[in-house]
Amino acid sequence: MIRLLCLILIVLNTMTAMAANDTHEREHAGDDKGEQHLEGQVSLPLDVFNELGGKLATASPGRIRDERALPAEVRLNAEAVAHLTPRFAAQITEVNASTGDTVTAGQVLARAENSDTLASFELKSLIDGVVINRHVTLGEHLQTTDTAYVIADLTRLWLDIALYPKQLAKVKTGMAVHLTTAYGLEPVDSKIDYVAPLVNEATRTGLARVFLSNPDGRWKPGMFVTAYITLSDVSVAVRVPQTAVIDMKGQKIVFVREQNHWRAQLVKLGHADRDYVEVTEGLATGAKYAAEGGFFLKAQLEKDELESGHHH
Repeated sequence: MIRLLCLILIVLNTMTAMAANDTHEREHAGDDKGEQHLEGQVSLPLDVFNELGGKLATASPGRIRDERALPAEVRLNAEAVAHLTPRFAAQITEVNASTGDTVTAGQVLARAENSDTLASFELKSLIDGVVINRHVTLGEHLQTTDTAYVIADLTRLWLDIALYPKQLAKVKTGMAVHLTTAYGLEPVDSKIDYVAPLVNEATRTGLARVFLSNPDGRWKPGMFVTAYITLSDVSVAVRVPQTAVIDMKGQKIVFVREQNHWRAQLVKLGHADRDYVEVTEGLATGAKYAAEGGFFLKAQLEKDELESGHHH
């Protein structure tokens, strides 16, 4: 960090000296047309730009996704949850499984004794899954309406996405969706599997659902997720990273590399997504530009313009 700061100071001091020298030459040349400092240009060597963390790129075609970031939540798959109840009113005589245990279909989770006949019978899991609730203890009496165990298949989950009124008519099954979360998991690319035909009366929001495969158990019910739904995917002639576009004096610019200097180029923008933006005017295919680090160039350009104003 100290080395980087020193490098920045050296570069800025060198540029200040160069600017002062250029001004001195202009004042003694008697002809401002040929030697006048060109506004919107910065002389920063490419190797120094790279050392400062800048990144040079070439303008090229690409695709822009029209995305909407919407809140979502991981939920249990209601179609993969089993509620185990006794066939008869009975007393629990043996308990073999606890909350958190992984069980298989047909596994005996508990044994009970029929309260009328005193005959013993078994309570078996109906599916492969994990015990997420146990409502029995040894010696407890259960009725046929009581739930002894709740078993869930956590390898198949639902991801429910809230749709606001503006998205209700646009989101369709099959659309691509990019899922991110703050829980440290890698993003997942999936698709919309289901769009509810009804609107929630309390929240007035719609529902889109992703059938989330979870074989390794990394996704947990209750997690909040950001779902980026792709409403459209278009090809554009020139696409640059969002980091390349700099706000300057109320306008959008991209710093273009020309010979040994950088030129602040006004641009017009079109479609955009979370990573890229279309440039409709101002940047031709094949042009070299600052994809990252443009703020260094902006700072130096503003400094040069300020010093030029002082000299005049």
